[in-house]
Amino acid sequence: MSLSIIILAAGKGTRMNSVRPKVLHEVANYPMLFHILDTVKPLRPKSCNLVFSDKLKLECKKIKSSYSSINFFEQVEQLGTGHAVMSVKMNRAKKNDDITLILFADTPLIETKTLKALVSKIENNKAELVLLSMKPNDTKNYGRVILKKNRVEKIVEFSEASISEKKINLCNSGVMAIKTNTLIDNISKINNNNSKKEFFLTDLVEILYKDKKIILHHECDSKETLGVNDRSDLQKVDKIFQERITKKLLKKGVTILDSSSVYFSYNTKIGKDSVIYPNVYFGLNVQIGKNVVIKSFSNIEEVEIKDGCEIGPFARIRNETKISKNVRIGNFVELKKSYIQEDVKISHLSYIGDASIGKNTNIGAGTITCNYDGKTKNKTIIGENCFIGSNTSLIAPLEIEKQSIVGAGTVVKKDVSKGTTVFRKSELIRKENKRD
Repeated sequence: MSLSIIILAAGKGTRMNSVRPKVLHEVANYPMLFHILDTVKPLRPKSCNLVFSDKLKLECKKIKSSYSSINFFEQVEQLGTGHAVMSVKMNRAKKNDDITLILFADTPLIETKTLKALVSKIENNKAELVLLSMKPNDTKNYGRVILKKNRVEKIVEFSEASISEKKINLCNSGVMAIKTNTLIDNISKINNNNSKKEFFLTDLVEILYKDKKIILHHECDSKETLGVNDRSDLQKVDKIFQERITKKLLKKGVTILDSSSVYFSYNTKIGKDSVIYPNVYFGLNVQIGKNVVIKSFSNIEEVEIKDGCEIGPFARIRNETKISKNVRIGNFVELKKSYIQEDVKISHLSYIGDASIGKNTNIGAGTITCNYDGKTKNKTIIGENCFIGSNTSLIAPLEIEKQSIVGAGTVVKKDVSKGTTVFRKSELIRKENKRD
């Protein structure tokens, strides 16, 4: 058996009220389409085909750069899901057990295990088609799955359903697995004789049923099939995805004091016995080790933090920063493109950018690495066991060698050699106030 994938992404997405294509809106800082592409990857399909509209056309090169094996097919007119599948150029399968899986780019919560179960059901039961069904709390607007002797007889779209059919709570998600040759032989039989004058992919069910083919359904959690039509839907889906991430982290031994106020990216990684305080934001590509404490109002993205560190509150760490073990990054500290070695303390009110700081160095409050000269971002290197006093300005490019001391309030413009103390001495001027 070989598997082909068809992902439908040609919807107009007008209810999103956005110039961005709907399927590129993000859930946990990752486009919905990319969630789907990652979900189907473990299935190892022989082909993955994306049906797109004009709105997504300009983004195809970007998508191709991340998923090189994908094939693109444009649906010029949006005339329904059946018409979208007709847009795909399909070759007749050499084997009759080859399967095509059809799903949607705006349902990012669907899981790989669910799709595997769907494909397995068509393999193990000699079925021609298996629908993914569900029982949502609110059945409004969903097509109804009509059963006869535990087999699917037909799908009735909500707009076409009778009063009695609308009372059925088994609904169609739109996702299906179908024998590839069966799809090729029957897709052209779909017509648009309905109130919307569209070609419904679900009409395949009735066509195959009349041909006495076996049609089954596999029921999944309705949350998996939630589609995104507007910003409200996007918010709901994102919230469920956050709950999933939180659940996984809790199982791995991470303490999250208030999960409702913490935001994770899809690829956030945190080690056991770490503690996350309320109101923390994790951007993309964050890896946190064991026994790390992240305090409130910290914003962290593209950073690796090793074991035993304490971050925040009110810390901002970004852009390719690496923090070694047992480092203290305190309140109102910003780090960017910096390498912070073991046992360093940057406790308050500092900006460290394009810098490397050696082991066991203390950075005093108000220290600034002045890394930008108007044209170039320059590097600051501070050796191990250094003490940088409060309110210092380090004018890059600059190197302060190990075991050096910089006095408070110093502006350092030249390199400092090993074991040197540098400071600026300025006299305190006193003047008596003149009185009338």
